[in-house]
Amino acid sequence: MNALPILAFELLSPAMLGWLAAAAAPILIHLWSRRRYREMSWAAMEYLLAALRRSRRRINLEQLLLLLVRVFLIVLLVLAVAEPVLRTGGFASAPGERTHRVIVIDGSFSMAYQPTDKSRFERAKETAARIVEASPQGDGFTLVLLSDPPRVVVGTPAFEARNFLREIENLELPHTSADLPGTLAAVERVVQAARREAPRLTREAIYFLTDLGRVGWGLERLDAAAKAEFQKRSRRLAESATLVVLDLGQADAENTAVTAIRSSEPLATPYQDFQVEAELKHFGGHPPSKLAVELLADGRTAKQETLDLSRGQGTARFSYRFETPGDHVLEVRAVGDRLDVDNHRWLAVPVKASIPVLCVDGRPSGDASRGAAGYLAAALSPRQDRQGRALVHPQIRPENALSEVSLNPYDCVFLSNVAQFTANEAKILEAYLKQGGSVVFFLGDQVRADSYNRQLGGDEPGAPRLLPARLGPILPAEGRLDPLDYHHPIVRPFQGQENAGLLTTPVRKYFKLLLPKQSKAQVALALAGGDPLIVEEEIHRGRVFLVATAADTAAANPGETPWTWLPVWPSFVPIVQEILAYAESGQLQQRSVLVGEPLGGTFPPSAGEVPFTLRLPGGRSEAGRSRVEGDAGVWSYADTTRSGVYTAEFGPPISRSEAFAVNVDPLESDLAKITSDQLRDDVWPGTPFLYQTTWQNLETRPGTVPGRPSPLTKGLLYAVLGLLLVETYLARRFGHYAP
Repeated sequence: MNALPILAFELLSPAMLGWLAAAAAPILIHLWSRRRYREMSWAAMEYLLAALRRSRRRINLEQLLLLLVRVFLIVLLVLAVAEPVLRTGGFASAPGERTHRVIVIDGSFSMAYQPTDKSRFERAKETAARIVEASPQGDGFTLVLLSDPPRVVVGTPAFEARNFLREIENLELPHTSADLPGTLAAVERVVQAARREAPRLTREAIYFLTDLGRVGWGLERLDAAAKAEFQKRSRRLAESATLVVLDLGQADAENTAVTAIRSSEPLATPYQDFQVEAELKHFGGHPPSKLAVELLADGRTAKQETLDLSRGQGTARFSYRFETPGDHVLEVRAVGDRLDVDNHRWLAVPVKASIPVLCVDGRPSGDASRGAAGYLAAALSPRQDRQGRALVHPQIRPENALSEVSLNPYDCVFLSNVAQFTANEAKILEAYLKQGGSVVFFLGDQVRADSYNRQLGGDEPGAPRLLPARLGPILPAEGRLDPLDYHHPIVRPFQGQENAGLLTTPVRKYFKLLLPKQSKAQVALALAGGDPLIVEEEIHRGRVFLVATAADTAAANPGETPWTWLPVWPSFVPIVQEILAYAESGQLQQRSVLVGEPLGGTFPPSAGEVPFTLRLPGGRSEAGRSRVEGDAGVWSYADTTRSGVYTAEFGPPISRSEAFAVNVDPLESDLAKITSDQLRDDVWPGTPFLYQTTWQNLETRPGTVPGRPSPLTKGLLYAVLGLLLVETYLARRFGHYAP
């Protein structure tokens, strides 16, 4: 049997009730208008007084009635201005009422936690299905996934329960975190749309099926404005809808996760040791003292070790050698627990048999090895593989090579003492950076600062900004170099190696490098006075290095002192190789992203639109096609909602494959949850909601179920108009009444 509805009266502008004091005005006027007369006996008045005594009661009643009408006029007018509304509610729906039921299922990957034979997410789907099955015929259902970003699965109320249950059954858990404010905004849009499209649904109920994880439901990461907006939206929804929270979490849940994976090696080559580190952390009060951790290479177990996590965290270290070039995938896996999603972490590794490098010489010589780029080529080539083959293959070309040679085959371009650049050469370098290549500028006496600033520094209208700093005047230098606490990766290997000569490198002249305001560029090495010597910045998909001095020891004129003796100093070879290694490491970083971040890459524009197939975790695949944007071919894929290995296979004319690692955000690995008290006091203060840990008896649980507000202002104004007419009639009627 359905319970009787409850009526609730509310004022939207209660401050206006202060004007009710004006209702006393007619009474005061009535009392003020009464006069006192001196009584005198008069024969004719005796007859008149006798008549008045006979009609006094009737006259008093008429005056009282007119006074009450005038008082009620003021009272009703004030109430109308106070905007009263009448809310209907009850413990269950009234006969004939239909309800719009919005089901919000938590899609954060903590819902994959499996306390019993079923995960929290599976329980949430079962609970959602039972809510639908227990609802009266005629109710409408919508479905929203609480994730980051939120996903509206069914946005228009579905009245066919069977079809809606199929949507619930097909729902897959993404490996994302939860965006509660964004999801609530999506729910509000769904509710507002349903009011327009399905007006017969007169009641609303919003069910949150969640584990109440602190990461997703805690508001600590929101600023004050965002928190206030979230709570305002919550109260606005609660004015017309029942908010029901079904808690599926466990207060004592523990979890061990692989929270990070990285390599200390900037690049990988065949037959060389590749070092891998993985950080593991235990969330909870009982960390394991022994945990088995495995390293898998391309899906096969390669190494295993036992890690002590008794302090709550630890680092597993592995060394592995790749035997073939190409894309490989390393995976660090911990022994499974009740949340398997974060027990894995992947690293996509492009292994290269050789590294082609272009060295552009701004001061060529008859002997290529003695030109401006000759020292760079010599510093790059010593590195060899296990068979004694050179890993880096530098090619020296004159400065016009930028316009005559394709840069696509090269991993990095070194430009040494190149005097100036044309607008076309600037566009070529920009396209190369967009494709993931890196560029290193060594300056010198040939360099024209105005050309660099105009064509590469963005000074020329329409010119790209490809330099991490503008070129200032040429200055003399003295003293030791400053490694700036060895914070940058290219100088970090020199830490503790003072005899390597880095700090004593003799630099005599340099260009003053001027970093833009709020620049993202990093100063890797500085001069004694604080001016930058080496500046680096990530531009487009590549990295750009700017070295303020020269890469050769030649002087502009005989007898002049060279700009620097760096090329013949012991530190030159390691610093050049560290620059190249760090430039190559950018390609390694681009292959590993977090869940939700897009995958993508570029091709030479001559490749046109290239078809590709993306193989997803779990065996599914999707087809796509690249597009041409300006001076580059671009491909992208955004639906990375599940962690694992994604492989992009490209058709002709590219005909290659690239592997990408997509890992979960470790923040969600902390399974700590908020309590019902914290939900009431911190998340939804002042917002009415129902809290339950089971799905049964949702309709009979104590607590009112608000319905849509019914405004009374219009009715009150009509009543005021009616009373005005009544008052006019009565005043005239009583004023002309003759006894």
